[in-house]
Amino acid sequence: MMKPGFEPVFINKSIRLRKDKEMLMFKKLLLTSLAAVFAIGAIGCSTKPEEKAGTPAPTEQTAEPTEASVTEAPSKEPATEAPETAVPEIDGIVINYPENMKKLGYTEPVELEKMPQRVVCMSTTPVLALNRLGVNMIAVPKSAVVQWPENMKDVALLQLSHNENFDIETVVAMEPDLVILGYTSQDTYGKVLEGVNIPVYYVDAGHTVSYDSIKQQTEVLVEAFGGDGTEGAQIMKSFTDLEARLTETKKALEGKTVMVLQSSPPSHYIQTKGGTLGSMAEMIGLTNVYENEASFMAPIDFETALELEPDLVLAVGMSPSSEGHRQVMEEDYKNNPDYWNSIRAIAEGDIIYLPVNYISSAGINVVDHIGALADLITAHFAG
Repeated sequence: MMKPGFEPVFINKSIRLRKDKEMLMFKKLLLTSLAAVFAIGAIGCSTKPEEKAGTPAPTEQTAEPTEASVTEAPSKEPATEAPETAVPEIDGIVINYPENMKKLGYTEPVELEKMPQRVVCMSTTPVLALNRLGVNMIAVPKSAVVQWPENMKDVALLQLSHNENFDIETVVAMEPDLVILGYTSQDTYGKVLEGVNIPVYYVDAGHTVSYDSIKQQTEVLVEAFGGDGTEGAQIMKSFTDLEARLTETKKALEGKTVMVLQSSPPSHYIQTKGGTLGSMAEMIGLTNVYENEASFMAPIDFETALELEPDLVLAVGMSPSSEGHRQVMEEDYKNNPDYWNSIRAIAEGDIIYLPVNYISSAGINVVDHIGALADLITAHFAG
């Protein structure tokens, strides 16, 4: 009898031998499988050069493209930039010079990369045209001749009546992207502005700016700032309509003479056809009795004035109304009645009194002023 808990030795050996045989067979099978896998891998490696010559075989994992691969790899379709990285087109603007300014040496246009949004106009003449064209002006001159439109009530006013006292740094501090300046100030204000890289466009300016100059200047401003052309076309049409009308008034007034008297008593001046009001009278059809090659306007020479026999006197002064200037002049007549009454046109009432806005030009309103003056003159002679 065997003791409980003990197994026979021969049974234990038999089981162990069977397990050893099974383990040996498993190892042989595993070795055979590994050998087959390695053989397949070797065949795959031998085909790599041929694959590179054609289309690469796909891989299970694709690495994220690097910057170099995106730049250098050819693309079947052109890449489209995302909106946030696209470069916007430059909305450039070119402001040419009119013929009268080219004669003064201003031949190169002012070119800006985009439409200016902060314009300072230091000359009264372009202001009204620029306002109608929708140009954003942040400062304009204060004027005794014209009241700016209501939509300009918030625009800064520059006190330019005494140019020698004006501090141009006031304009520089406004950081404008364009300054429009009278050409007579190029060597003073212009140098300062150009020295700090502020673009400057020069215009004809001064006490007297002719109708032709205003028309030419307006035309280039319309070309530069006119947008869709609708407002600009209307502005230029007003010049064309006026000129067509004046063709008729010239016929009706042929042979009529005029003396242009500009007064701020006790000072009195006489204008040639080159003066502001004198040029208007000539356009309407009147012949100026006074000539002076040295100046468009000169202090009146009483002896010379007595020799002049105009059919009509146009009297202009600093009063805001025609009636106001009449009263000023009639007070002065009382101080020297013998002299004034010796001028037949004044003595007989052949005189038209005009307000301050006929003293100097303020831009495109010259069209309205000439039209109104033509009405007064034709009505006077018709009466």
